[in-house]
Amino acid sequence: MIHSIGTDLVENERVKYLYERYKGRFAKKILSKSELEDFEKLTLSQKIKKMCSSFTAKEALVKALGTGFRGIYPPDISVIKNNLGKPYLSFNNSANFNVHLSITNTARYTLSFIVLEK
Repeated sequence: MIHSIGTDLVENERVKYLYERYKGRFAKKILSKSELEDFEKLTLSQKIKKMCSSFTAKEALVKALGTGFRGIYPPDISVIKNNLGKPYLSFNNSANFNVHLSITNTARYTLSFIVLEK
């Protein structure tokens, strides 16, 4: 049964501007430790795509949870891809939701959609 949904959309240029201005400090506010491990090896365009995808997925999750970033923060959540490239989230899922995540990227925007299922 569907418990709730959440979605988020970001303009990629805004994330690029913030990253170029604040560099690693900005990335550490968005990405988890596991996400940061390979981050420095990426090209600038790959870094922007990674931050956009990660942030929109995390924002969509907290919207679906109905909490916003209270008690859970972006670095507490990891966006991971399986061997086929399907993204999923790793976080303290004490409510044991089945979490369904979809992320789409265009040149201008990144959109994430979450369905929480019980």
